[in-house]
Amino acid sequence: MKRILLISNGHGEDIIGAALGGALQALGYAVQAVPLVGQGQAYRRAGIPRLGPCQELPSGGFALQSAAALWADLRAGWFSMSRAQYRAVRAAAQGALATLVVGDVYALGVGVVFGGRPLFLMQCRSSLRVGGRPYSVTERLLMRRAVRVYPREPEGAVWLRARGLPQACYLGNPMLDALDEGSLEVSPPYLLLLPGSREDAYQSLPLMLEACRRLRDTALTPVVAWAGLPLDRLELKDYRLEATGRSEGVTHRLSHPDGTVVYLAQRAFGAALRGSRLALSTSGTAAEQAAGYGVPLVGFPTHGPQYTPGFAQTQKRLLGDALMLTEPSPEAVVRAVRAFLSSETLLQRARAAGKAAMGEPGAAARIALDIHQHLQAIEREPAQSRSR
Repeated sequence: MKRILLISNGHGEDIIGAALGGALQALGYAVQAVPLVGQGQAYRRAGIPRLGPCQELPSGGFALQSAAALWADLRAGWFSMSRAQYRAVRAAAQGALATLVVGDVYALGVGVVFGGRPLFLMQCRSSLRVGGRPYSVTERLLMRRAVRVYPREPEGAVWLRARGLPQACYLGNPMLDALDEGSLEVSPPYLLLLPGSREDAYQSLPLMLEACRRLRDTALTPVVAWAGLPLDRLELKDYRLEATGRSEGVTHRLSHPDGTVVYLAQRAFGAALRGSRLALSTSGTAAEQAAGYGVPLVGFPTHGPQYTPGFAQTQKRLLGDALMLTEPSPEAVVRAVRAFLSSETLLQRARAAGKAAMGEPGAAARIALDIHQHLQAIEREPAQSRSR
């Protein structure tokens, strides 16, 4: 079977890579993945083989945010892990029909140096909406080695083509196709809690739960979309965590003595999104997916490693009116939620902004088909040249 190598560098990138991998498998390709950051759980859930060491480092992929984070990763073995990953990429590229990179300049550099040709790039991080120059000179030079570059937004494709990269092509944002589709047993409408997939979740979920107690009168059912972090590290004030015995959908209930019940769901994000009226968020990818499906967001900064004040402001520039940022306190979060719920104008503006920023679902299939057509054209080229 024809094989394609996937390289990605981040939790959100893994989710997108898994969606693209599934679409390529549907076209008859075998797919293998080398996740450069974290354990690549999205590939495991999708049944896509993972190659190389899959290690969670202290920074969670944000080593360059501070010297302390970088030093922690170096002490945890970043150099040896990276060398092993490069060897895995080089070995897997032997015999692969193509390499597909999902990520930023680092993942692209790994693909260019160690991966095989032809090279395809899904650049899912950079956005003109956040201001500045989204693609560095170094990244654009590396992009010239790719036969196709897929930016996350149409403005990106126009910007890149104007700077000498005619292979840039916008086909949508596959982030919207990367949803777990398990069932959810509780009835909507939901107040969706998105604490994120990194250490921020342990800080932000208790605050969100306190806000839920103060929002009991809204008739929204609180549902936590939990990204698989160990639950035994969660410090809960007054809430009691009870397992339901299920492996997907509502896997746990959080009960408070005042009668507040919050449902913790896993592997059912699609159902949670489609039933949500509003979301509380300190997440990256999940927040953007929610905005794309028309769910307004209330966010607040954490101490990191991901949802720092700077990250929150960047996400605000990307999502615009779809995200309302507040101070990290239950009172401020409750005020923001009530502001949304009391104004249909704010809700409609938020839904429109989210969909404008994220595009329409179906991009994974469109990109996979485009890759397939390029590979078919490359296969035909030798025969045509011989006939001439």
